[in-house]
This record gives sequence, C-alpha cells and structure tokens, in this order.
Amino acid sequence: MLKRTAHAAIVGALALGAVSVAPAVVADQGNPSLVRTDKGVVRGTVTGTVRTFQGIPYAAPPTGERPWAPTGPAERWRGIRNATEPGAACPQTGSVPPVGSRSDVEDCLFVNVTTPRKAAGKPRPVMVYLHGGDHTDGSGAMHGAQRLASEGDVVVVTVNYRLAALGYLAHPGLEQRGESGNHGFLAQQAAQRWVQRNAAAFGGDPDNVTLFGQSAGGYSTCAHMTAPSSAGLFDRVILQSAPCTADMGRRERADALRKGTDLTDTLQQDWRTAPVHKLVNGFGTGPEYGPVYGGTLLPRLPQEASASGQFNKVPVLQGINRYEERGRVYGFELQKKAVTRDPAAQLDQADYDHYIEDIFKEHAPAAAARYPVSAYGNSPALALAAALTDGNWARHSVDSGRALSRHTPTYTYEFADGEVPWYSDAQYQKPGFDVGAAHTFELPYLFELDAHESLTPAQQSLASGPGGIRPVDFANVHQYEFWKSLG
Repeated sequence: MLKRTAHAAIVGALALGAVSVAPAVVADQGNPSLVRTDKGVVRGTVTGTVRTFQGIPYAAPPTGERPWAPTGPAERWRGIRNATEPGAACPQTGSVPPVGSRSDVEDCLFVNVTTPRKAAGKPRPVMVYLHGGDHTDGSGAMHGAQRLASEGDVVVVTVNYRLAALGYLAHPGLEQRGESGNHGFLAQQAAQRWVQRNAAAFGGDPDNVTLFGQSAGGYSTCAHMTAPSSAGLFDRVILQSAPCTADMGRRERADALRKGTDLTDTLQQDWRTAPVHKLVNGFGTGPEYGPVYGGTLLPRLPQEASASGQFNKVPVLQGINRYEERGRVYGFELQKKAVTRDPAAQLDQADYDHYIEDIFKEHAPAAAARYPVSAYGNSPALALAAALTDGNWARHSVDSGRALSRHTPTYTYEFADGEVPWYSDAQYQKPGFDVGAAHTFELPYLFELDAHESLTPAQQSLASGPGGIRPVDFANVHQYEFWKSLG
C-alpha cells in the first residue's frame, strides 16, 4: 500500500487507461468561450490556462410538483446561456464547517466544467467530482478546479445534487415500486448521464471517466459502484475518506423509512407542502440522510457488494487522511470553550475519559489502554483523535482495500501532510493541538477553496508534484489488528 499526496494520487489514477473518441465539438472554433451542449450553447470564462463553464443545468429544476419526484430532463434554451457564474447551491443547512452558507433555492441542479485551454491531440480524461458535506451541505462550485484541470490535463466536472430531506428523505408516502429516499442519488446519476452526452463538447473522453468524491461524495461513489443502473457511467473511481465497508456508509431501507416518518412527525404540518426552510434548515442533519439501500435502485449494501463482488468492477483508488478525527476532536474543544465561556479551554483527562466511554462503550477500557494519553505527548486531544481515526477510518480503509482488491484492481493511499492550510475564516481559531491531515484537509491540495488559506510554496509543490510518495505498512501504523480483535 502507498502513502501518497492527494493530487499525485488522483492524477496518477488517470494513467489506468484512456480511449480515444471523436474530436471535441465547439460551438464556434474561433471563440473558446463558447461550447454547444445537447441543450444549447453556453458562454464560459477563459483564462491563460483553463476554460470554465459554470451553472449548466443538467436536469429539470425540482420545483413545483417535482420536489418529491425523481429528477427529470433539463429543457433546451435558445441563444447563448451565460455560464460565467455558478448556479445556486441546493437547499441546505449551512451548518457543516467550513461551508457555512445556507440556501433555500430549489432550482439548483447544475454542473460546472473546467477544461485546459490548450488544445489536445486527443480527447482528455474526464473527472466527475461529488462533494462532501454529510449529504446536507456543499456545492460543486465551492471547488475551483483550475489547478487540477490544467496540471492534470483533464476535464473536471463538479456537481450540485439534491441534499438533506429533499434529496434523501425516505418515507412510506414516497414509495414508488419499492424505492424511497434516493432523489439525491438519482440526481447524481442524471449528472453523470449529462457527462456522457456532453464530455466530447468540452474536449473530454466519455469512455475515460473517473468518478470521485470526498466523505459524503465518496460514500455516494460507493453507492454508484453498487447500483446496477450506474454501470457504464464511469470507468474508475476514487474514494476520499469514504471506505465502502464503513458503517458510516450504511443506511438500510427499513430504518430509513422509520426515521423518515419520525422526522416528518416533528413538522406539525403536511411535510409535502411545507416551505423549504422547514424541510431543510430545521429538519435535521447527519445520519438521517444518504443513499438508502435495500430497494430496487440499491439492492445491496456496499459491504455486501464488496465482499461478494456484486458491484460495477472498475479500478479503485481509495484512502484516508492520517489524522481524520482531529477535526472532530477540534469540534469537541469548541464545545468546551462555548460551555465554559473560556476561549483558552482545552480537553483534559476527564474529557478524554468521557468521550472514550461514550463512543466506544463496552470497548472503552481496551481503547483507553491502547491509546493512553501519555503516549501522545500527554495530549488528551491527540490520544482521542488517534483512537477515533483508527477505529472509524483506518480499519475500514484496510478492510475495503482488501475486499475490493479480490475483484478489481485496487490501490490504497494515505494523505499525511503535517502542515496543512487552515480555514481562512477568523471564527475558526486554531485548536490547542496540531490538526495536520484531518478530515477534508486534503481538499485544498486538489481544489481552489475560499474556505481555506492559500497554499504555501511547499504545499503548492506537494500538490503539484509526484513527491512525498513512499511505501508504508498502513495496517500496522493504524493498529488494524487491535480493532479487528474487538469485532
């Protein structure tokens, strides 16, 4: 297994194969800002290195009678559509940092395309990105893809998809032919079909598509590997912080229907006609949402599919960040600061004991003995984060790699930079411990993100080059056998 920089790993994955197709079809060969899609011409933005087209509708707006209906086809437009600004983000809570911006706009099903400006001798590989955010927050346009497109020599497509209740509410009242709760997933499929129809127009190869995503987007990618109806929409996948065998990617139909009914009962009005802000911003976040398994669309869980080989067999690159849970522990520290009203408050031994017992329950004594505070510079925060990272992420990353590799070429990476860009918003003060490569902190190395500080020269070098790759005993580093012994 390999420890790799995130950008080098992703660009390296493209070397797994390429198939040539017909040359790109541009609306006006003399004007690189114009492209003819299957629904009409779009005008984008041209810089010295890339062409960018934002806010292109890939499906009908889920408005009017459509909020609780599957995604429909986009309509054609006349003339030239302005694609120089991103479309609205889908309705969301704005509660998942560093996203922090709410939206009530239902007309939100857009893609953004970034492609190198220079001409290519043959169609370029295409990378389709599904953003993270707990299936409740985020948007494709948050992730500027100029560097990835130009340095990777690829066409990058970022996607908005339906979120939270409007994307994933499972409810008996929404049952259609044994399916409920997957409108967000169906929107992602619609976006991928748009890519198949339009990749060539932007200089891309529809037969050389990498589907990749981080966290919720990665778990969505696991779902597409499992879905029979997603077969043929992609040729390889990259899973960032989203092991397919993890419990976090597990939402079974019966439980989802029960939770959906409980959620709608809290509205005290007809949920079918409730305003958007009540359906999303006050309707719950987190594990209530995500792809629902056990119906006609997703007949088996990713864990079952990975073990049995009943999935869409394409090459896989999957991995985690070295200190995934340090971000979560930072959240614990922020909670303590808020409760104590002490801006200097940090986690202590009592906090460590509380979280170990609350999270690991009957396994708490074993976890505390394996991850003593004394072994982590007497830092309760670092000891707790190590236990959480190994138990929740590293173990499952090894399991996923081993299960998938029995059926398809599979590569595992670990992103481990110790000096990562911090958030640019002043409200996110650095914690009393080093965060390092925590959850989401590989993203600034792939994308231009307003939420993070700019990369330093050293970080830019790491993001752009193949350096930093070395073999590592991934399972041993993360005490894999200990967690397997706990069952």
